[in-house]
Amino acid sequence: MVKAVKGVLLECDTTVKQIVLNLNKQGNFVIEDLDETHLFVEASCVKNLQYELDRILDENSYTISTEDRDNRKN
Repeated sequence: MVKAVKGVLLECDTTVKQIVLNLNKQGNFVIEDLDETHLFVEASCVKNLQYELDRILDENSYTISTEDRDNRKN
């Protein structure tokens, strides 16, 4: 018997995929790990996943402040 599941195809680089797979340990929303850059995830979890990814990626990014830019010019 065939079972249909509503999901979304997620295409990302390998780094983001590893973050998503780590988040999946908490929520179990990945339906299928397709290949190195594609995941099939539950459609109902997409907004929450986007929020969590943005939060994690913002924590790990560096923003140059105006003070840093001024110091580099001198």
